[in-house]
Formats: sequence, structure tokens, C-alpha cells
Amino acid sequence: MNSIVLTLRTFWALFYKEVVVFKSDNLRVVINSLFWFAAVLVPPMFFLTHLGLPKDYCLIMLPAGIASWGMFDVIANATGLMSDILGDRVIEHQLILPLPQWAVFVKIAFANGYKSFAGSIFMVPIGMGLVYSGTGYTFPAFSLAKTLLLLVLANIFYGFLSLFGTSFMEKITDVRNIWMRVLFPLWYVGGFLNGWFVMEKAAPRFAQLMLFNPIMYIADGMRAAMLGQEGYLNYWTCVCVVIISTILVGTVAVLRFKKRLDCL
Repeated sequence: MNSIVLTLRTFWALFYKEVVVFKSDNLRVVINSLFWFAAVLVPPMFFLTHLGLPKDYCLIMLPAGIASWGMFDVIANATGLMSDILGDRVIEHQLILPLPQWAVFVKIAFANGYKSFAGSIFMVPIGMGLVYSGTGYTFPAFSLAKTLLLLVLANIFYGFLSLFGTSFMEKITDVRNIWMRVLFPLWYVGGFLNGWFVMEKAAPRFAQLMLFNPIMYIADGMRAAMLGQEGYLNYWTCVCVVIISTILVGTVAVLRFKKRLDCL
């Protein structure tokens, strides 16, 4: 019993340290996220409508934009972890602390998820206010509980995805390959621009392939939470898929890192 308590306290101490260190960058991360979010949302609201884009298209992009901010943090997190492995190797000191070694990697993923969540949570009220000012839409089907739940799960997934991507890197510049070959395609064609049922109408076979893309469920799940269920993948199905994907990606990432760092 004492060993369990010690393990939990050590895990919390490591996680809390990450939170405290992040406080100095918190405001900058929030500002970055809002600048990116405005750049994504403003064109379809005010400019692209003059080229024939539906005026309410921004409603499709709003939830996906909020839910996908963590994808960009994957790059920063992977770069930071890779820098430590190739440099100071602080992670090796954490691996000898009184807790299972796999818990160190889980801590890293949860800390990454917290940082992404801290940047994206402010997008919800600001994005809704921006859309209301431009279109007058009042979000009658918005569910705060569903939105927060999926946002938390999505960012935990991104935290483990950072770990997963880093496990395949040999040098810091490999992050370019991870982004261009894997992360960007998964994000950009995985529901950011449209819901799954629209994709099914236009390209059924490609839509079936996208059912293996967890980002598709994050985007459609957030739309269901903020705009209502009609026209999107079932919200609770999306929640389950994100959880399963997190477990799978996290398991592979932890096993690869334990082997790479010669953990017992």
C-alpha cells in the first residue's frame, strides 16, 4: 500500500512540475492558439463567401479548428523530447525514480495533453463569439459537457501521439518528415474541412479509409458536441474510438521508448 502511495505521489510531483514550468509559457501558448484560430476562421467567414463558399461554412470549421490545435503542439512536444534525449537526458533521471518506468512516459503524454488543452479551451467561447458576430448563429444544440469531454480526450490523444511520433525520430530534423508525411495528411483530409458524411457522398471508398483515422472522429465528435448530432458521426462512437486510439498509440509508444532507452 505504501509503495502505491509513493508511486502516485511521485507521478503527481513530476506532472505538477510540468504544470508549474508551463505557467511561464501559458499566456504565449494561448495567444499563439488564438492567432492561429483567427487565421483559420476569418477567411471562410468574411472573404471566401464572395467566391461562393456558403456563409455557414465557418460552423463546420469552428469545432474542427478547436479540436485540432493539439496537432500543432505534437511538433513542439516531439522536438522538445528529442532535444532532451539527444542532450541533457533529464528523462533518464526520472526513469530511476520510485515509480514504474512506463509511468514516466505516461506522465510526459499527460503533460503534453495538458499544455494543448490549456491553449485550446479558450478557443471555445472566443470562437463561438466570433461566429455569432459574423453570422448571428446562437449554437442552440451546444453541449458544454460533451465539448469539454471530447476536448480533454483529444488532447490526451495528442499527448500520446507526440510520444509515438518521437519514438520514430533519430534526430531533431526528423520532425519535418513526421509532420509532412503523417500528421498533416491525417489532419487536413481527416475531417478538418468537412464532416465524414459529406466525404462519403463525394468519395465513398476514401471515406471508408478515413474511418481508420482517429482525427476524423475528433473533428466530427466535436461538431456533434457543438452543433448537434445530425449530419455527423455518432458522438459516443467518436469518444470510444478516441479512447481506444489513445490506448493503442500510447502502448506502442511506451514499448518503443522502453526498448530505445534500455529500460528494464
